[in-house]
Amino acid sequence: MVSSEIRFLQKSDFFGIIIKEKPSMNLKVTLTRKINARRFTFLGKLHVWEKREDIQNVLQELQSKTENFANLHIRLQEYFKREGLIKQSTLTEKAENVLETGEFPILEQGIYNIWYIQQDSLIGTCPIMMQRIQATGKSQSSEIPGKRQALQDELEFSQAMPVIEVDKSLENESNATINIERLKIQDKQGILGETRLITLTWHWDDILQNQSQTQLEGVVDVPLYNNRRDKNRNKNNSVQLDLSQSYDCKLMPVLIALLQQTAKMAWQEAHQRAMITLEQLNQYQEQCPQIKTGFILDELRCGHFDSEQYGRFELAKIEQLPVMPATPADAKSWTQQLLVEDWKKEYQRENDLLDSQRKWYEHPAIRPYALHPREADEWIPQLFPQAEAFWHIAAPFDLNPSMKIEKSDF
Repeated sequence: MVSSEIRFLQKSDFFGIIIKEKPSMNLKVTLTRKINARRFTFLGKLHVWEKREDIQNVLQELQSKTENFANLHIRLQEYFKREGLIKQSTLTEKAENVLETGEFPILEQGIYNIWYIQQDSLIGTCPIMMQRIQATGKSQSSEIPGKRQALQDELEFSQAMPVIEVDKSLENESNATINIERLKIQDKQGILGETRLITLTWHWDDILQNQSQTQLEGVVDVPLYNNRRDKNRNKNNSVQLDLSQSYDCKLMPVLIALLQQTAKMAWQEAHQRAMITLEQLNQYQEQCPQIKTGFILDELRCGHFDSEQYGRFELAKIEQLPVMPATPADAKSWTQQLLVEDWKKEYQRENDLLDSQRKWYEHPAIRPYALHPREADEWIPQLFPQAEAFWHIAAPFDLNPSMKIEKSDF
């Protein structure tokens, strides 16, 4: 008989990203796709953490006085040693954990249904929900009805997952969780059940802080046993899933690929901004008018996206995307549009003219292009078609005879 032990899901292999310059915004990304959730019925063993105040109380007495070890009943001593709670009259790390939480791992063996995600590029192969069909603390040789076959997938457990009890109403079952230390599927033999499509959503709460979360949503069918008739169960015997887990991985390469594939944008690593052309600026202004002055695209919705490492997503949404001009020429045209809008509002004295240019040239989205303020006589020939802006700059020349402009400049 071969046993396969399932370990905790580990995320220690991932690393954060280094931020060279962080704009003051909260960039978010949401990626969505459909994935398969499979059901597997198996005979197995697991350790379940349950509240045991009696054991916690005895450990507290042992912790308070060393001599209490000698006074401990011999059968309790043997039990605590066998369970790994004491060693050479000293409390073990496992005992310290029981003292802190009041929970103790109880061996359980039985028949279970388990729903799991199969070989997803992002979350791998992992359990999402479990159903106790028959459970006992004693050795048993229960037979699983039906044609048995081997489970080909290696499963990994997180510390908590929803568990359905067959002898409880469905209303309470979906909210129950169970802390599992380890699970052994005996011989990896069982009954493969149906596969259901559910939705995987990957939320990047703040890519610049490397924070993300996966969420699983959908409906899975729950079998009934012993011919139960329960009015709380609907005719489909289904349970609604809504599970989430924090994630830690390199997000920036995925964002770069997402922008290039779906929006034809490059990401400027040093300034943490997407580079857009003047044509794209005009396009996005229709849905986000403040993009020109705020250098933030409120929302960008994209279609299919293949991230390679994490698989293909059907939908993608980017929120609060920081942007900047793609080229020096775009930066020059972009800021000229901003300046013309400013100059249309009021007359510009010489100092006002220079200050209004500095305001935009020193913005983090424009500063990398090192644009320099220009005097009025350089601007006036370019602004002649813009009547209001032209006169608000040219007027000071009429008021100050010492300032001259050649007619040929017009």
